[in-house]
Amino acid sequence: MGWWEDAGLDVLVDEAPRDWLARVVPPVARPVAAVASPAPVPAQPAVAAPIPVQPAARAAAFPDTLDGFQSWLATSDEITMPMSARIAASGDPATGLMVLVDLPEAEDPANGRLLSGPAGDLFDKMLGAMGRDRQSLYLSAMAPGRPSGGFVDPTQGALFGRLARHHVLLAQPRALLLMGEQPSRTFLNLGFVEARGRVHDVQLPGGAVSAVATFHPRTLLQHPQQKRRAWEDLQLLMKLLG
Repeated sequence: MGWWEDAGLDVLVDEAPRDWLARVVPPVARPVAAVASPAPVPAQPAVAAPIPVQPAARAAAFPDTLDGFQSWLATSDEITMPMSARIAASGDPATGLMVLVDLPEAEDPANGRLLSGPAGDLFDKMLGAMGRDRQSLYLSAMAPGRPSGGFVDPTQGALFGRLARHHVLLAQPRALLLMGEQPSRTFLNLGFVEARGRVHDVQLPGGAVSAVATFHPRTLLQHPQQKRRAWEDLQLLMKLLG
């Protein structure tokens, strides 16, 4: 099972129900009798078969409190990933700063926290340069856990985007730091390279939140020459927070 999960297999059945045990009985051929042609029967209007509603297409009613939403993320069957792979948000939402990444790192499920590997070490250094630590912000990932193979399919991506927007709405941060491509695309409709360097207003029900986009720490590990630009983004965030 572990091998199949690493290969990307995460469901065992189709999304739409199917009667796998139904027998298909072929029609029995009958001899053609010489009879008069029957009168034509008026055509009946075609009735469209009901379209099954897929889980991702349903209007999800997420909990409307932060504690309730966090509990729902940890236990809901609507999220198609093992509960053992899910990683809770950490830190204090009352600090006013929310940091959002795309998904947990490969080491995170085993360590039980977000950004726990080499990317997490760099993240801690970035916070230290700002005079902060993990307790002075609220850290969350768009994906509630680590998908199989680290791959997010389009259906999952759409759901994770809705979850992230609802999460930010409940956390009510003064400022939002979007680290990496997917958070920037979801909230700003721009890649982080285009979005970085200025403050954006993210419109949410009930008001707007100011957002800054920057590099994900894993990207900075691959391209250390970009650390200077990341520091410029953090300085912009510090100015925003006062």
